[in-house]
Amino acid sequence: MASSPSDSSSKPLFNYEFITRIHDIDAAGVVFFARSLYHAHDAYETFLSHHKQSIAAMLKADFILPISHTEADFKIPVLLNEVIMIKVYLNELKEDEFSLNYQFINQTNKVCSTALTHHVCLDSKTHQRKKLPESIVSLLIHK
Repeated sequence: MASSPSDSSSKPLFNYEFITRIHDIDAAGVVFFARSLYHAHDAYETFLSHHKQSIAAMLKADFILPISHTEADFKIPVLLNEVIMIKVYLNELKEDEFSLNYQFINQTNKVCSTALTHHVCLDSKTHQRKKLPESIVSLLIHK
């Protein structure tokens, strides 16, 4: 079930747009790095909700999908009141884990930053790894 990492020419799983606000900005006048991960996770949650997979419902399911690793790279500053499009791509899919790439693109179509989140599927009671549910796999591979 493994898939290869996405590139910018592949079709995103989801597009998410936001406008930077004062609570996103650090003392240097640019988006604070932790807020980038906040917005990436917001894009992920919205993607799930768009496909009728709410986080609230998932928290009651027999599996959980915690993030086990994140990373981010910052290319150019993002300033207050900029409109940013986040394109969400599948990076890798395995039987019990997946990773997503996020591209943060400004209004001049420049990539401002990128992020990655790596998710593992665990049994909600035992916290042991388990196979990803088909409902999640089908979202990730555009079924």
